This record gives sequence, structure tokens and C-alpha cells, in this order.
Amino acid sequence: MATRQLQTSQEPVICEICRRSLLRGEHPASFRDGAEKHTVCELCTGRALDVGWVREGTSVADAVATRTVRARSLVGRLRARLDDKDAAAPERSASPHEPPERNVRAVPADQRGQLARATALFNASEQPRMLAGVIRSLGAPYVHVGPLHDEVVVEIVVAWELCWYRFDADLEGDIVHKRAQGYQLTELGGELPEANAAADPDGRLALAV
Repeated sequence: MATRQLQTSQEPVICEICRRSLLRGEHPASFRDGAEKHTVCELCTGRALDVGWVREGTSVADAVATRTVRARSLVGRLRARLDDKDAAAPERSASPHEPPERNVRAVPADQRGQLARATALFNASEQPRMLAGVIRSLGAPYVHVGPLHDEVVVEIVVAWELCWYRFDADLEGDIVHKRAQGYQLTELGGELPEANAAADPDGRLALAV
């Protein structure tokens, strides 16, 4: 008698904002841009509203009102940030022949200071929001913060049994970006070093004492 094979695999759901594959247990949100339908993870719903997409089940009037409130809030934060910078900046008369100043961060000389700077940069970036969604589904991750061959770049590895992420923190440029991600710990290559940091439920990192 012929047997039927059950199909157990399914196509991954991709967020059309951050391009991240949603993990098991995450529920996507549906947005529309006119006749086009878009799939968005819950972490990116705010960004979807910012680009003008309307969440399914929401009236156009409600969507416009939400975007107006978000826009006012963003403008208010930007103005406050600019006011703080203006208040903190010392008065200085520049010579017309003087080249413009270039703000270059001094990289800490000691390794502990470099790791602390990298952790602070990560926490100030958008990456903790993405991690928080995964933590809600998979629990606390393994975290390791360590220098690369380049002394101005620190690598941050965050991993669970089902997935992992690699981030690079540029200490000179004050930038953190996701370098790679995967779904098998063997893809990280070799044995993982002992964890030297932890992540809280909001995705923010803290170095071990």
C-alpha cells in the first residue's frame, strides 16, 4: 500500500522591513500599501507606520492620526537632542582658513575599556529591540564580547540553540552593525569561548564583573 509523506518544512516568514527570518513562536503583522500586502515583525511595526503602511484592521483615519503623533514625538526628541548639543558646545571663533574639525573618538587603550565601549554602543543602537523579540521566544542567550584582529572593532556574539547573531562594534565610528546570522551553532566554527556578558529581557547587554 502506498504511503503518504508528510511535509514538515515550511518556508520561513521574512519581515519586509528588517529582512529578518521570524522564529518559531513569533507572530507577523500584516500591513497594506494600497493594494500591496506586506509582512512585518512586531519589532518593526513602528517603522512600517513611518513609511506610510497601514496595518490591516486599522482605518486610514486612525493610521494618519498615529503617524501624526509619532512624527511630533520624533521631532520633539530631535529638537531636544539638538538643544542639548548646543548647550554643551563651547563657544569658539573659527578662522576662515582653519579646516573643519573632525570628531574622532579615542579608542580605550585597555581591552576591558574596549569591551565596555562596544557594549555601550550596542545598547545605544537599534539592535537590542531585535534581540528582545527573540529573547521573548527563546529565553536568555549566550553572549560573548571580544576583540577582533582590528583593535578598533569588537565582535559581539549572541546565540541560542536555534539561532545566532554576530555584530561588529566600530569603536572609532561609534557604529554597530549585524555582520552575520545563522541557525546552527556549528556555523560559528569551533568551540565557543566562555560567556562573558549577559542580555536582559530588553536585549541590552552587560559585561560580567
